[in-house]
Amino acid sequence: MAACKTTLLPVRRALLVLVCVMAPLTSWATRRVPVFLVDVAGQSVPALQQAMRAALVRATGRPESATDPAFASLVAQAPQYVVNYQRGPQGELQVAFDGAEVDRVITRLGHSVWSADRPFTLVVLNPMPDQADYRADHAAIGQAAEALGLPISIMPLPVVDSSGRLLPRQDLLELVHRFGAEQLLVGQPPAAPAPGTPAAAASAAVPAGGGAALAGAASEWQWTLITPFMRRSFTGSVTAGIDGTVRLLAPPPDSAADRSGEARIWIEHVSSLADYAHIEVMLAAIPGVSQANVSEVQGSTAVFELQARGGGATVARMLSGSPHFARVRSASGSLIYRYRPASAPRGGFPATTPPTSQASASATR
Repeated sequence: MAACKTTLLPVRRALLVLVCVMAPLTSWATRRVPVFLVDVAGQSVPALQQAMRAALVRATGRPESATDPAFASLVAQAPQYVVNYQRGPQGELQVAFDGAEVDRVITRLGHSVWSADRPFTLVVLNPMPDQADYRADHAAIGQAAEALGLPISIMPLPVVDSSGRLLPRQDLLELVHRFGAEQLLVGQPPAAPAPGTPAAAASAAVPAGGGAALAGAASEWQWTLITPFMRRSFTGSVTAGIDGTVRLLAPPPDSAADRSGEARIWIEHVSSLADYAHIEVMLAAIPGVSQANVSEVQGSTAVFELQARGGGATVARMLSGSPHFARVRSASGSLIYRYRPASAPRGGFPATTPPTSQASASATR
């Protein structure tokens, strides 16, 4: 065993160099959200209670938290959690609640808290709506993201090729990383109704700026979320992309999802140091994962030890839409995935069993 560790030492060193080169992509891609700094209509008890409801939605990432009976006492006692008042960038009055204490109460009530460090997301509307609708869409998306506590920036970026298809995933990620973001959310507005149809006549009767509301009612937006570790699609209103992204990234309501736990994950078909580094960066980018290190190596299979909020259940949930990791059926229920780079073919994989470790290489950052 000692001989194996000595042999793997240069590998670990080379891996750490590659990870250090790639790690900045994840280190700059989160933004700290001021969850408990909320616009308030005044200093009256009803105004503070409404502000507390808004803070609870941000803290949990769940709109239903505003009316959840479990939080009734927190809302009723909102004035007790006030730290101070201040003015926002537009001169608006804001209240700062004691976030640490509110988080503790939420956890004691059996509910989970979403970390204030959240993935910075670039939002692109493609094709661009007309100017009037774009302003309305921009405002609706921004308000939804603000209410749920998702840091975003809406930008007109080139995300499709000449045929109108999305650019390759890696090209899109490189693009958003250049802007300091971690993920991309692309929204395709509802198609305009064909001329001469009843829908077109109804659309023509809508005042300027109201087209987004009519389109949202008549048809659906198509949203695509692209992250370093998965790709997901949502359909619905102009804010469906924000809603879907937050519900995906925020922890489940049960407070057990907040507890950090170890997760062991087997990755098959790892063929190079670049693969090891790429996998480690992607696993570390999963929301809720605080540590991802190689612990064992056997041929082309590597075992990664993760510290994840919610443990293995969180890892499995987040990787379910990954184009790079295909779950392998396992009778034991172990987290076994087959790594597939962008050029690898897709498809199902046969059942297998966790490999027996023959060499251990503890890799730390």
